[in-house]
Amino acid sequence: MIKLSVLSACVASLFFTTTSWAQREVSGHPLVALYEGAELGSGEQFEFDTYRLVTGFDFEDRVATGITIEGRITRLYHDNPDERSEHEIFANYLEAFEDAGLSVIFQCAGDGECFTGSTRNAYRNFNGFAAMNGGNSRYAAGTLEHDGRLAYIAFGTGRHGTSIDIIETTEMATGRVTVSAEALASGLEANGHVRVDGLLFALDQADLLPGSETALQAVAELLEQNPEMSLYVVGHTDSSGAFAHNMSLSQRRASAVVTALVEQYGIDGTRLEAHGVGPLSPEASQASETGRALNRRVEIVLK
Repeated sequence: MIKLSVLSACVASLFFTTTSWAQREVSGHPLVALYEGAELGSGEQFEFDTYRLVTGFDFEDRVATGITIEGRITRLYHDNPDERSEHEIFANYLEAFEDAGLSVIFQCAGDGECFTGSTRNAYRNFNGFAAMNGGNSRYAAGTLEHDGRLAYIAFGTGRHGTSIDIIETTEMATGRVTVSAEALASGLEANGHVRVDGLLFALDQADLLPGSETALQAVAELLEQNPEMSLYVVGHTDSSGAFAHNMSLSQRRASAVVTALVEQYGIDGTRLEAHGVGPLSPEASQASETGRALNRRVEIVLK
């Protein structure tokens, strides 16, 4: 078996070819070295966009299913070496990513797990994922931390090639570094409210995503250390989209945080109250994506 490395010096020779467009051609990504003997067929990067991540297959409706996330997207495709099987190539990538800390969300192998024999184009139809095209195809999706961010990884190997998609979320940049019970307590003491970085949601969805555990644990520890404390959990959105929808979304996200704290961390639900204020209390200007990203947040407020 030919070993691959992830987050290693062997990819130092990879470089980006910058263009003046939001989309640019790339020759690789620092997270992964291509399989030995593989030839890169295409590589493109979008500095910020949405991505539909395949996380399952609905055999009743015969379609791929998944979630929509947003961030910097890198898409790589290489031709497989003729003498290597789908299983061997995929197993090498899986081992390399797991060595780097990959937490698998969904994994499948061939007909009956990834798709049916007549729906092998389901992944391509869902998000343009090119490699899944044969009965021995393999696929996995998961998360790992890279460069202070949560990265979603989707990779799959088919008859002729391998696709690797890497989505680096922007929300992770501050959350994983600063969130702690002590930091939250300090913010509450100073201002009566504090944002909780690191609570991650898919685009326009209210379900907490993998990678939110550190932030949830920090809030739980804060409440455990202060047994008399009660909090409002307040969801915020940016101003994109309909006002009524944003108000509902912010409420549902706040409620999801409360539910997770109660059900997963054993916090007494009477100490928490969820509210959503949509775009009514922005932290930054809505005129730029940077500002809008800051405004999409969850805060805790002392009751």
